[in-house]
Amino acid sequence: MNDQAHEYHSWKGTDNPFVQIPEDPGTMGILIVIVTLLTIGVAVFSLTYGITDLYQYLFLLPIVMTAYFFPRRGIAASVVMGLSLIALDLLFIGKSLPVLSRACFTFGVFLGIGGIITILSGNISGLKQRYQDILAMSEAGIVIFDRTTGHITEANPGFLAPLGYETTQSELPAFGNLFSNAKQYHDLADDVKTDGRITDRKCTLLTSSGALRHFQISAREFSGPFILCTLMDVTERKQFEDSLRQSLAEKEILLKEVHHRVKNNMQVIISLLELNALRAENETERFQYAEMQGRVMTMALIHEKLYQSPVSGSIGAQEYFSDLLKNVVSASATPGVICSVQAPGIFLDIDKAIPCGLIINELATNSLKYAFREPAGSEIHLTLAAGRNGVCLMVFSDNGTGLPASYDFSASETLGIKLVHMLIRQLKGTITLTSHGGTYYCIQFPLNQHEMELRDFADHVREQTTISHWA
Repeated sequence: MNDQAHEYHSWKGTDNPFVQIPEDPGTMGILIVIVTLLTIGVAVFSLTYGITDLYQYLFLLPIVMTAYFFPRRGIAASVVMGLSLIALDLLFIGKSLPVLSRACFTFGVFLGIGGIITILSGNISGLKQRYQDILAMSEAGIVIFDRTTGHITEANPGFLAPLGYETTQSELPAFGNLFSNAKQYHDLADDVKTDGRITDRKCTLLTSSGALRHFQISAREFSGPFILCTLMDVTERKQFEDSLRQSLAEKEILLKEVHHRVKNNMQVIISLLELNALRAENETERFQYAEMQGRVMTMALIHEKLYQSPVSGSIGAQEYFSDLLKNVVSASATPGVICSVQAPGIFLDIDKAIPCGLIINELATNSLKYAFREPAGSEIHLTLAAGRNGVCLMVFSDNGTGLPASYDFSASETLGIKLVHMLIRQLKGTITLTSHGGTYYCIQFPLNQHEMELRDFADHVREQTTISHWA
């Protein structure tokens, strides 16, 4: 547009509403010369017929045009037109002091106006250059289009290149025709019209070769009927994410298969222990085999729940402990004991689930072995709850006869209780025991960040919020 402008490598439509004047310097130079000659001609004609009041204002037109389109020549144009005015006044009006004074005053006005227009033109040129540089250098695609017709009025290389269009292209399809799904375009235009702007909307555009590319688009109203859009090409990112999801799904399948095979191998171990129990020579030996079977079953159940879990690497405590207690009770000599488990929204990683499962197995086995004189009315309860402080509270209780007053839980020499203490240390937790109207164990241990975050997942897994009962 002026002599400070340099090549701008974005695309502009042939009827760009944001460029209303010719930008070719040669054309503007010729136009200014023609206007200057006409101005001088009109001035000579006016002075010849004695019209001396208004003609000088015509000299402002070439000054303003030159200062705006060619800022470096603005002052020179003011000087030339001012001197021309003085010469014409002296030639046609006379060489009197008043005439010379008025002509010099007008000359000063011309210089002032030319200087102001030159400064304003330089500022406008700088702003335009900044605007052009931002568009040209932006990695994000920028496009301006007519909301009614979809006609693109301006687009930068960040928009053109991913779609396979050259920066020298003279025409582009209507913006709506670039969408693989026309509904996406209509929804975008309607939502911008309704809300004034949209952000981070996913869309799929067609390239010049007909291929599909994925974009993340934001848009807003811009200068009347136009819409300004910024687009980020996310095709490679989407392909990478899809590849990661596929790889993750494959690894999850493999991991579930590993857990399934481990569970099957543990079932073989349980069967082997059962065969040895059948060959045991006394009841004590058979009971020891049964205890080992229960512990192996507890770990086998962990792996079964892991390959069934909707959350990779974690299991729902509600389902796991329900099945665990059910198996412990079924394998005991008092199968009529009623059990209830309440663990809504609790998920445990495998490093917490295994020790917790073994602890509950030992406590439940002791209750079934020593607490109940008869199955009728016998109950076992298990509750798990996670506090906001990241501590899980696990409460196990029965309504049996309770422990003798002389019983020292911390000093017990039985293998099962020693195992419980060892597992509590592994959990970095604590255990307290109350024996009054039954036995009541309160266990506390910290949850990790992943387990705390999984609490939110429980809102989407309705079956985890129920309470299991069976007899």
